[in-house]
Amino acid sequence: MRFFETFMAKALCKWKKKDIEKSLHELAHIVDKPRFICKDCARSAHDKGFLCKAITLPLNHPPS
Repeated sequence: MRFFETFMAKALCKWKKKDIEKSLHELAHIVDKPRFICKDCARSAHDKGFLCKAITLPLNHPPS
């Protein structure tokens, strides 16, 4: 089992500062190419299992 998989049951919203500091490589993998965002705290991830209240990001963003 890869280390970041142990965090699958724990939403990014619940990570403590020490979790972030010890798991920067895994965190980079989790947030790479995000497809979902938490509607409560605005954290993002590629897999909705890492977020407490995930919603899908739109594929096409309107121009700024």
